[in-house]
Amino acid sequence: LNVPGVERAMAALDFLALSKKNRAKVGKSVVIIGAGNVGCDVASEAARLGATDITLIDVQEPASFGEERKNAETKGAKFLWPRFTEAITDKGVKLATGEALRADTVIVSIGDQPVLDFITEDIESSRGFIKVDKNYRTSDPRVFAIGDTVKLGLLSDAIGAGRNAALAIDSQLKGKEQTFDIIPPIDTKRVKLEYYDPRVTSFCDINENANACASCGLCRDCGMCETICPENAITRVDLGDGEYEYVSDDDKCIGCGFCAYACPCGIWNLVENKPLDEMD
Repeated sequence: LNVPGVERAMAALDFLALSKKNRAKVGKSVVIIGAGNVGCDVASEAARLGATDITLIDVQEPASFGEERKNAETKGAKFLWPRFTEAITDKGVKLATGEALRADTVIVSIGDQPVLDFITEDIESSRGFIKVDKNYRTSDPRVFAIGDTVKLGLLSDAIGAGRNAALAIDSQLKGKEQTFDIIPPIDTKRVKLEYYDPRVTSFCDINENANACASCGLCRDCGMCETICPENAITRVDLGDGEYEYVSDDDKCIGCGFCAYACPCGIWNLVENKPLDEMD
């Protein structure tokens, strides 16, 4: 952000990093320049730290969505657009319209773009993004690319891509072809949010928030299905090396659905039985 007084503001990622360490401080009034999902995270954290007047401004309709946007709005954050920042002063943010937004704290949350000027010409790119195959390999088989260098996305996307790229590199060095197991999406209605404290009503530190991850579609080994099954049809099988699976015995299962209703992660899915005369 190239405006006078930008040195008075804090970068969003710096603020979130300090917040993670419980070292961030804000005033009662906060203006956030940039109303994307990161800006919404900043707004929610600012509210947790005691801010009561939070405003997010953007030059266009905010790109924020989902829980991040909902959480920020629940905290009372206001969204204003289109708004163009002319300067940041000791009193807040001065807009191009002449309007002044009072702020004790100003945080800049404008999306960063990767710098790719070091990439050699033999690595193919298109519209500012590096071209990769399904294993994140570029046109140079020795170079892999992930994250915003490939396409814009979420941090979780980049983390997953990094893991898969590492597996692909390992397979390439071993002379093998890497394949990935695709986990089908889980209907959010199958995830039991009743087990988790709503973040909007009960704040805790960031590590505790992370531990509250619902692990949608991925078993978290809570053992609830095994405990609740009235026929003892479900058994935990230790596969070694920290791997495990929960197995249902078809000879014992009566199709009561207790496991599916109790599972916090939506793992179990009931399949309707076919009449005997329709079976092969």
